[in-house]
Parts: sequence; C-alpha cells; structure tokens
Amino acid sequence: MMKVLKYLLIFGMLLYFSGCGMADKSASNVLRSDTNQHIINNIPLDRKVSVAGFRSKFHNGLLLAEVDIKNNEQASYDLEYKISWLDDTGFEVSKTPWLPLYINAMELKSIQKIATNPKAESFKFYLRLKQ
Repeated sequence: MMKVLKYLLIFGMLLYFSGCGMADKSASNVLRSDTNQHIINNIPLDRKVSVAGFRSKFHNGLLLAEVDIKNNEQASYDLEYKISWLDDTGFEVSKTPWLPLYINAMELKSIQKIATNPKAESFKFYLRLKQ
C-alpha cells in the first residue's frame, strides 16, 4: 500500500512540475524536466512534440509505464524513444533499445512498456527524432 501511495505522490508532483522544464546546459540538445522523468533529445522538437502525461503501476510484480506523447504541429514526425528502468536508488537496472514511433499531425499517442527487471521502481523516458 505504501508503494502505491509513494507513486501517487510522485505522479502528483510530476503533474505539478510538468510545465517547468529547464534546459540542461551541461548536455547539448537535451531538455530535462525538473523531475528528470522525461528527456527530449532535441530542443526544437520539444516545442513541437511534448510529453502530455505519464503514469506507472505494478503489474504482476513488474513496473508498467505509460507515456502520452502529443504532437502540437500540423506535420507528422518519425521519432524514436527508449525507456531506462531505475531501481529504488535511481540506478539503471535495464533499458529498451531505441524503438520507432510515428506520430501524425496533432495526434495524442500513448506508449506502454513493462519493465523486464523486477527491481525497477521508476523510469526515464527518452524521445528524439529518428536517427
């Protein structure tokens, strides 16, 4: 029960701070939210495509992440995303490879992935133009 409350609190904080992104000057072309939960690897892309929301829960002992991507433009984009799964101390325990994502003009698309490692307690979501 405490894990559920912890994640609800984290999710509420993420919603509160989701509009407060700041550019990280130490890494070129990386935009990080104040909560470091989503990273868009192309600053101009961040104005065109945004993370509209995200949530997570445990399913059969594994963390399930869902991220909503919103295309704010009248153009379609070929993108790639990956998810890094983090343990309770913030260390990466596994990650997905870069996966393709095509998003149409003005589309809102939800992505769901489940961790393969039961030690995963949180995640970081990365998004970039297709390489």
